[in-house]
Amino acid sequence: MKIITRCPNCGEQIQPTDTICMSCGADLVQAELAKKKELQEDSVAARRASEIAEGGAAAGRVEPNETSEETRLRIFDQQEAERLAHERLSCYVTAGLVGLPALALLIFGILRVRELGIAEIRTLAFADLRTWGAFSDPRIIATAATTLGFAGLLNFIGLIHRAVTATRAIRDVKAGNKPTIVALSVMSYWGLLLTALCCPPLGLIIGIALKFSSDEDIKSTAGTMIIISLIVIAALIVNAIPAIVETLRSSAPTKQTSVMI
Repeated sequence: MKIITRCPNCGEQIQPTDTICMSCGADLVQAELAKKKELQEDSVAARRASEIAEGGAAAGRVEPNETSEETRLRIFDQQEAERLAHERLSCYVTAGLVGLPALALLIFGILRVRELGIAEIRTLAFADLRTWGAFSDPRIIATAATTLGFAGLLNFIGLIHRAVTATRAIRDVKAGNKPTIVALSVMSYWGLLLTALCCPPLGLIIGIALKFSSDEDIKSTAGTMIIISLIVIAALIVNAIPAIVETLRSSAPTKQTSVMI
């Protein structure tokens, strides 16, 4: 549900799906984010003042003499709590889908690294990624599995942390307290970036999907994931050019010359 229903510049009525004002061209997405931030700041300030004045969580409950501003803040908190309830379920489901494969990959990768030895893994060079044979190189398989498994584990922890934080925020709203801020955790941030680095196709897909999130931190991280994925893919393509040229040269038919007598 949109917070603003009219353009903040010209006052024109807007639709829920509008991203720019049809009359003046104002950016409604940024206006919506600015309004939400303002409401959050007002909510925090109002609840702190109310707790000081009346002594505790009961101040956040609805009172008969509640002002329109207090009603607006309370409704905003309730809307955020409903959104967080849906997001919490998604976090738990996604964590379940990510956790087991990530753990399996991590265990497999660690076992392969121990089998090959660290000294063998250190011989891996960027030039080894030039040909399709890289997908069967045990050093690359061990390194990729370990890194991707670790990244998945970080994402799993980050998702659980976000779900727990969302639960706290929902409880705060129900109790009439200042809601806990739900933000992208450090674990999720580095897990997503590591995924984009070690598996750029997967990172690109996840980054594009997360770009549709309403959370600005997630959208910003998604943009970084897309950039990292594209850079790694471009570097791999440039790195593979010598091998491609050599393959084309060796597969070209040799010219035969005939001597006329």
